[in-house]
Amino acid sequence: MEDFIRPLVNHCASRPNTVAVLLIDRAKELLTGKDLFDVIIYAVVTDQESSEQSKHFYVQGMRIGLFMIDESLFRKRMLSEANAFQLLNGSEVLFERDHYMESIKRETVSCDHKMRMGMKFAKLIQSFSLGKKLFEDEHYLDAYDLLVSSLHDLARFSLMEKGIEAETALWKQIKKNEPEILKLFEELIKNEEPIEKRLELLFLASSFFIYSKTLKGSEHILELMNEHEIWNHEMISHHPQIKLYGSSLGTLLEYLIEKELIIPIQVESAFNGIYERYYQVKKTC
Repeated sequence: MEDFIRPLVNHCASRPNTVAVLLIDRAKELLTGKDLFDVIIYAVVTDQESSEQSKHFYVQGMRIGLFMIDESLFRKRMLSEANAFQLLNGSEVLFERDHYMESIKRETVSCDHKMRMGMKFAKLIQSFSLGKKLFEDEHYLDAYDLLVSSLHDLARFSLMEKGIEAETALWKQIKKNEPEILKLFEELIKNEEPIEKRLELLFLASSFFIYSKTLKGSEHILELMNEHEIWNHEMISHHPQIKLYGSSLGTLLEYLIEKELIIPIQVESAFNGIYERYYQVKKTC
């Protein structure tokens, strides 16, 4: 097989900004959402304008997907996604620069389950909070889309909580392991009430369910923040593990303040009458 795709691999490896090229066979078993292909080539690159680019090829009856992914996004995915271990160990390294994949595997091993749960929970809070804001602004269709997304995130988080890896047939797994979440999802998509009424009820019901997951979902970040008495935002956002939360970090902090797990503190700044906002974990956490 490698002979068929060698020109593609050589093209990627010859570029000076490529740090690794991976070959993933039987992609259906490894990568949810990319099961249109028989083989996937992952080229990990630096200094790419877009975070991910893709090209599709057809070689000797095989469907080939070439994905050029920015190194920072690839690293984040490997540290946060549940199937990272399977992907790293189920793929063949065709090219790497300066033992790049070895370093990624070492980092992945050190990234524990608690951190993955924290990042998934932060993503859930971000999608749910934005959806709720859109609902309050009467953008009902956009709110609907985000509520569907947040219910998917809630379902995947709940499986992670039980140590179960999410599969393509997500709701089949949820029916067996978390039937109450399936009921929420079915109520949203099958109920014949007007959309605004469905959203009102489901945002309320979902918020209670999400709250029940809060202590488990925030355990990682609260433990890290207990390392210091107080934190300013720069300290939080530059922490080597917390910064991996990415764009969902700010929403998560505001949610934890709302739930009184983190306390905001005003600290005098160098500017008269202006205070810098610091953060402190509530002592009972």
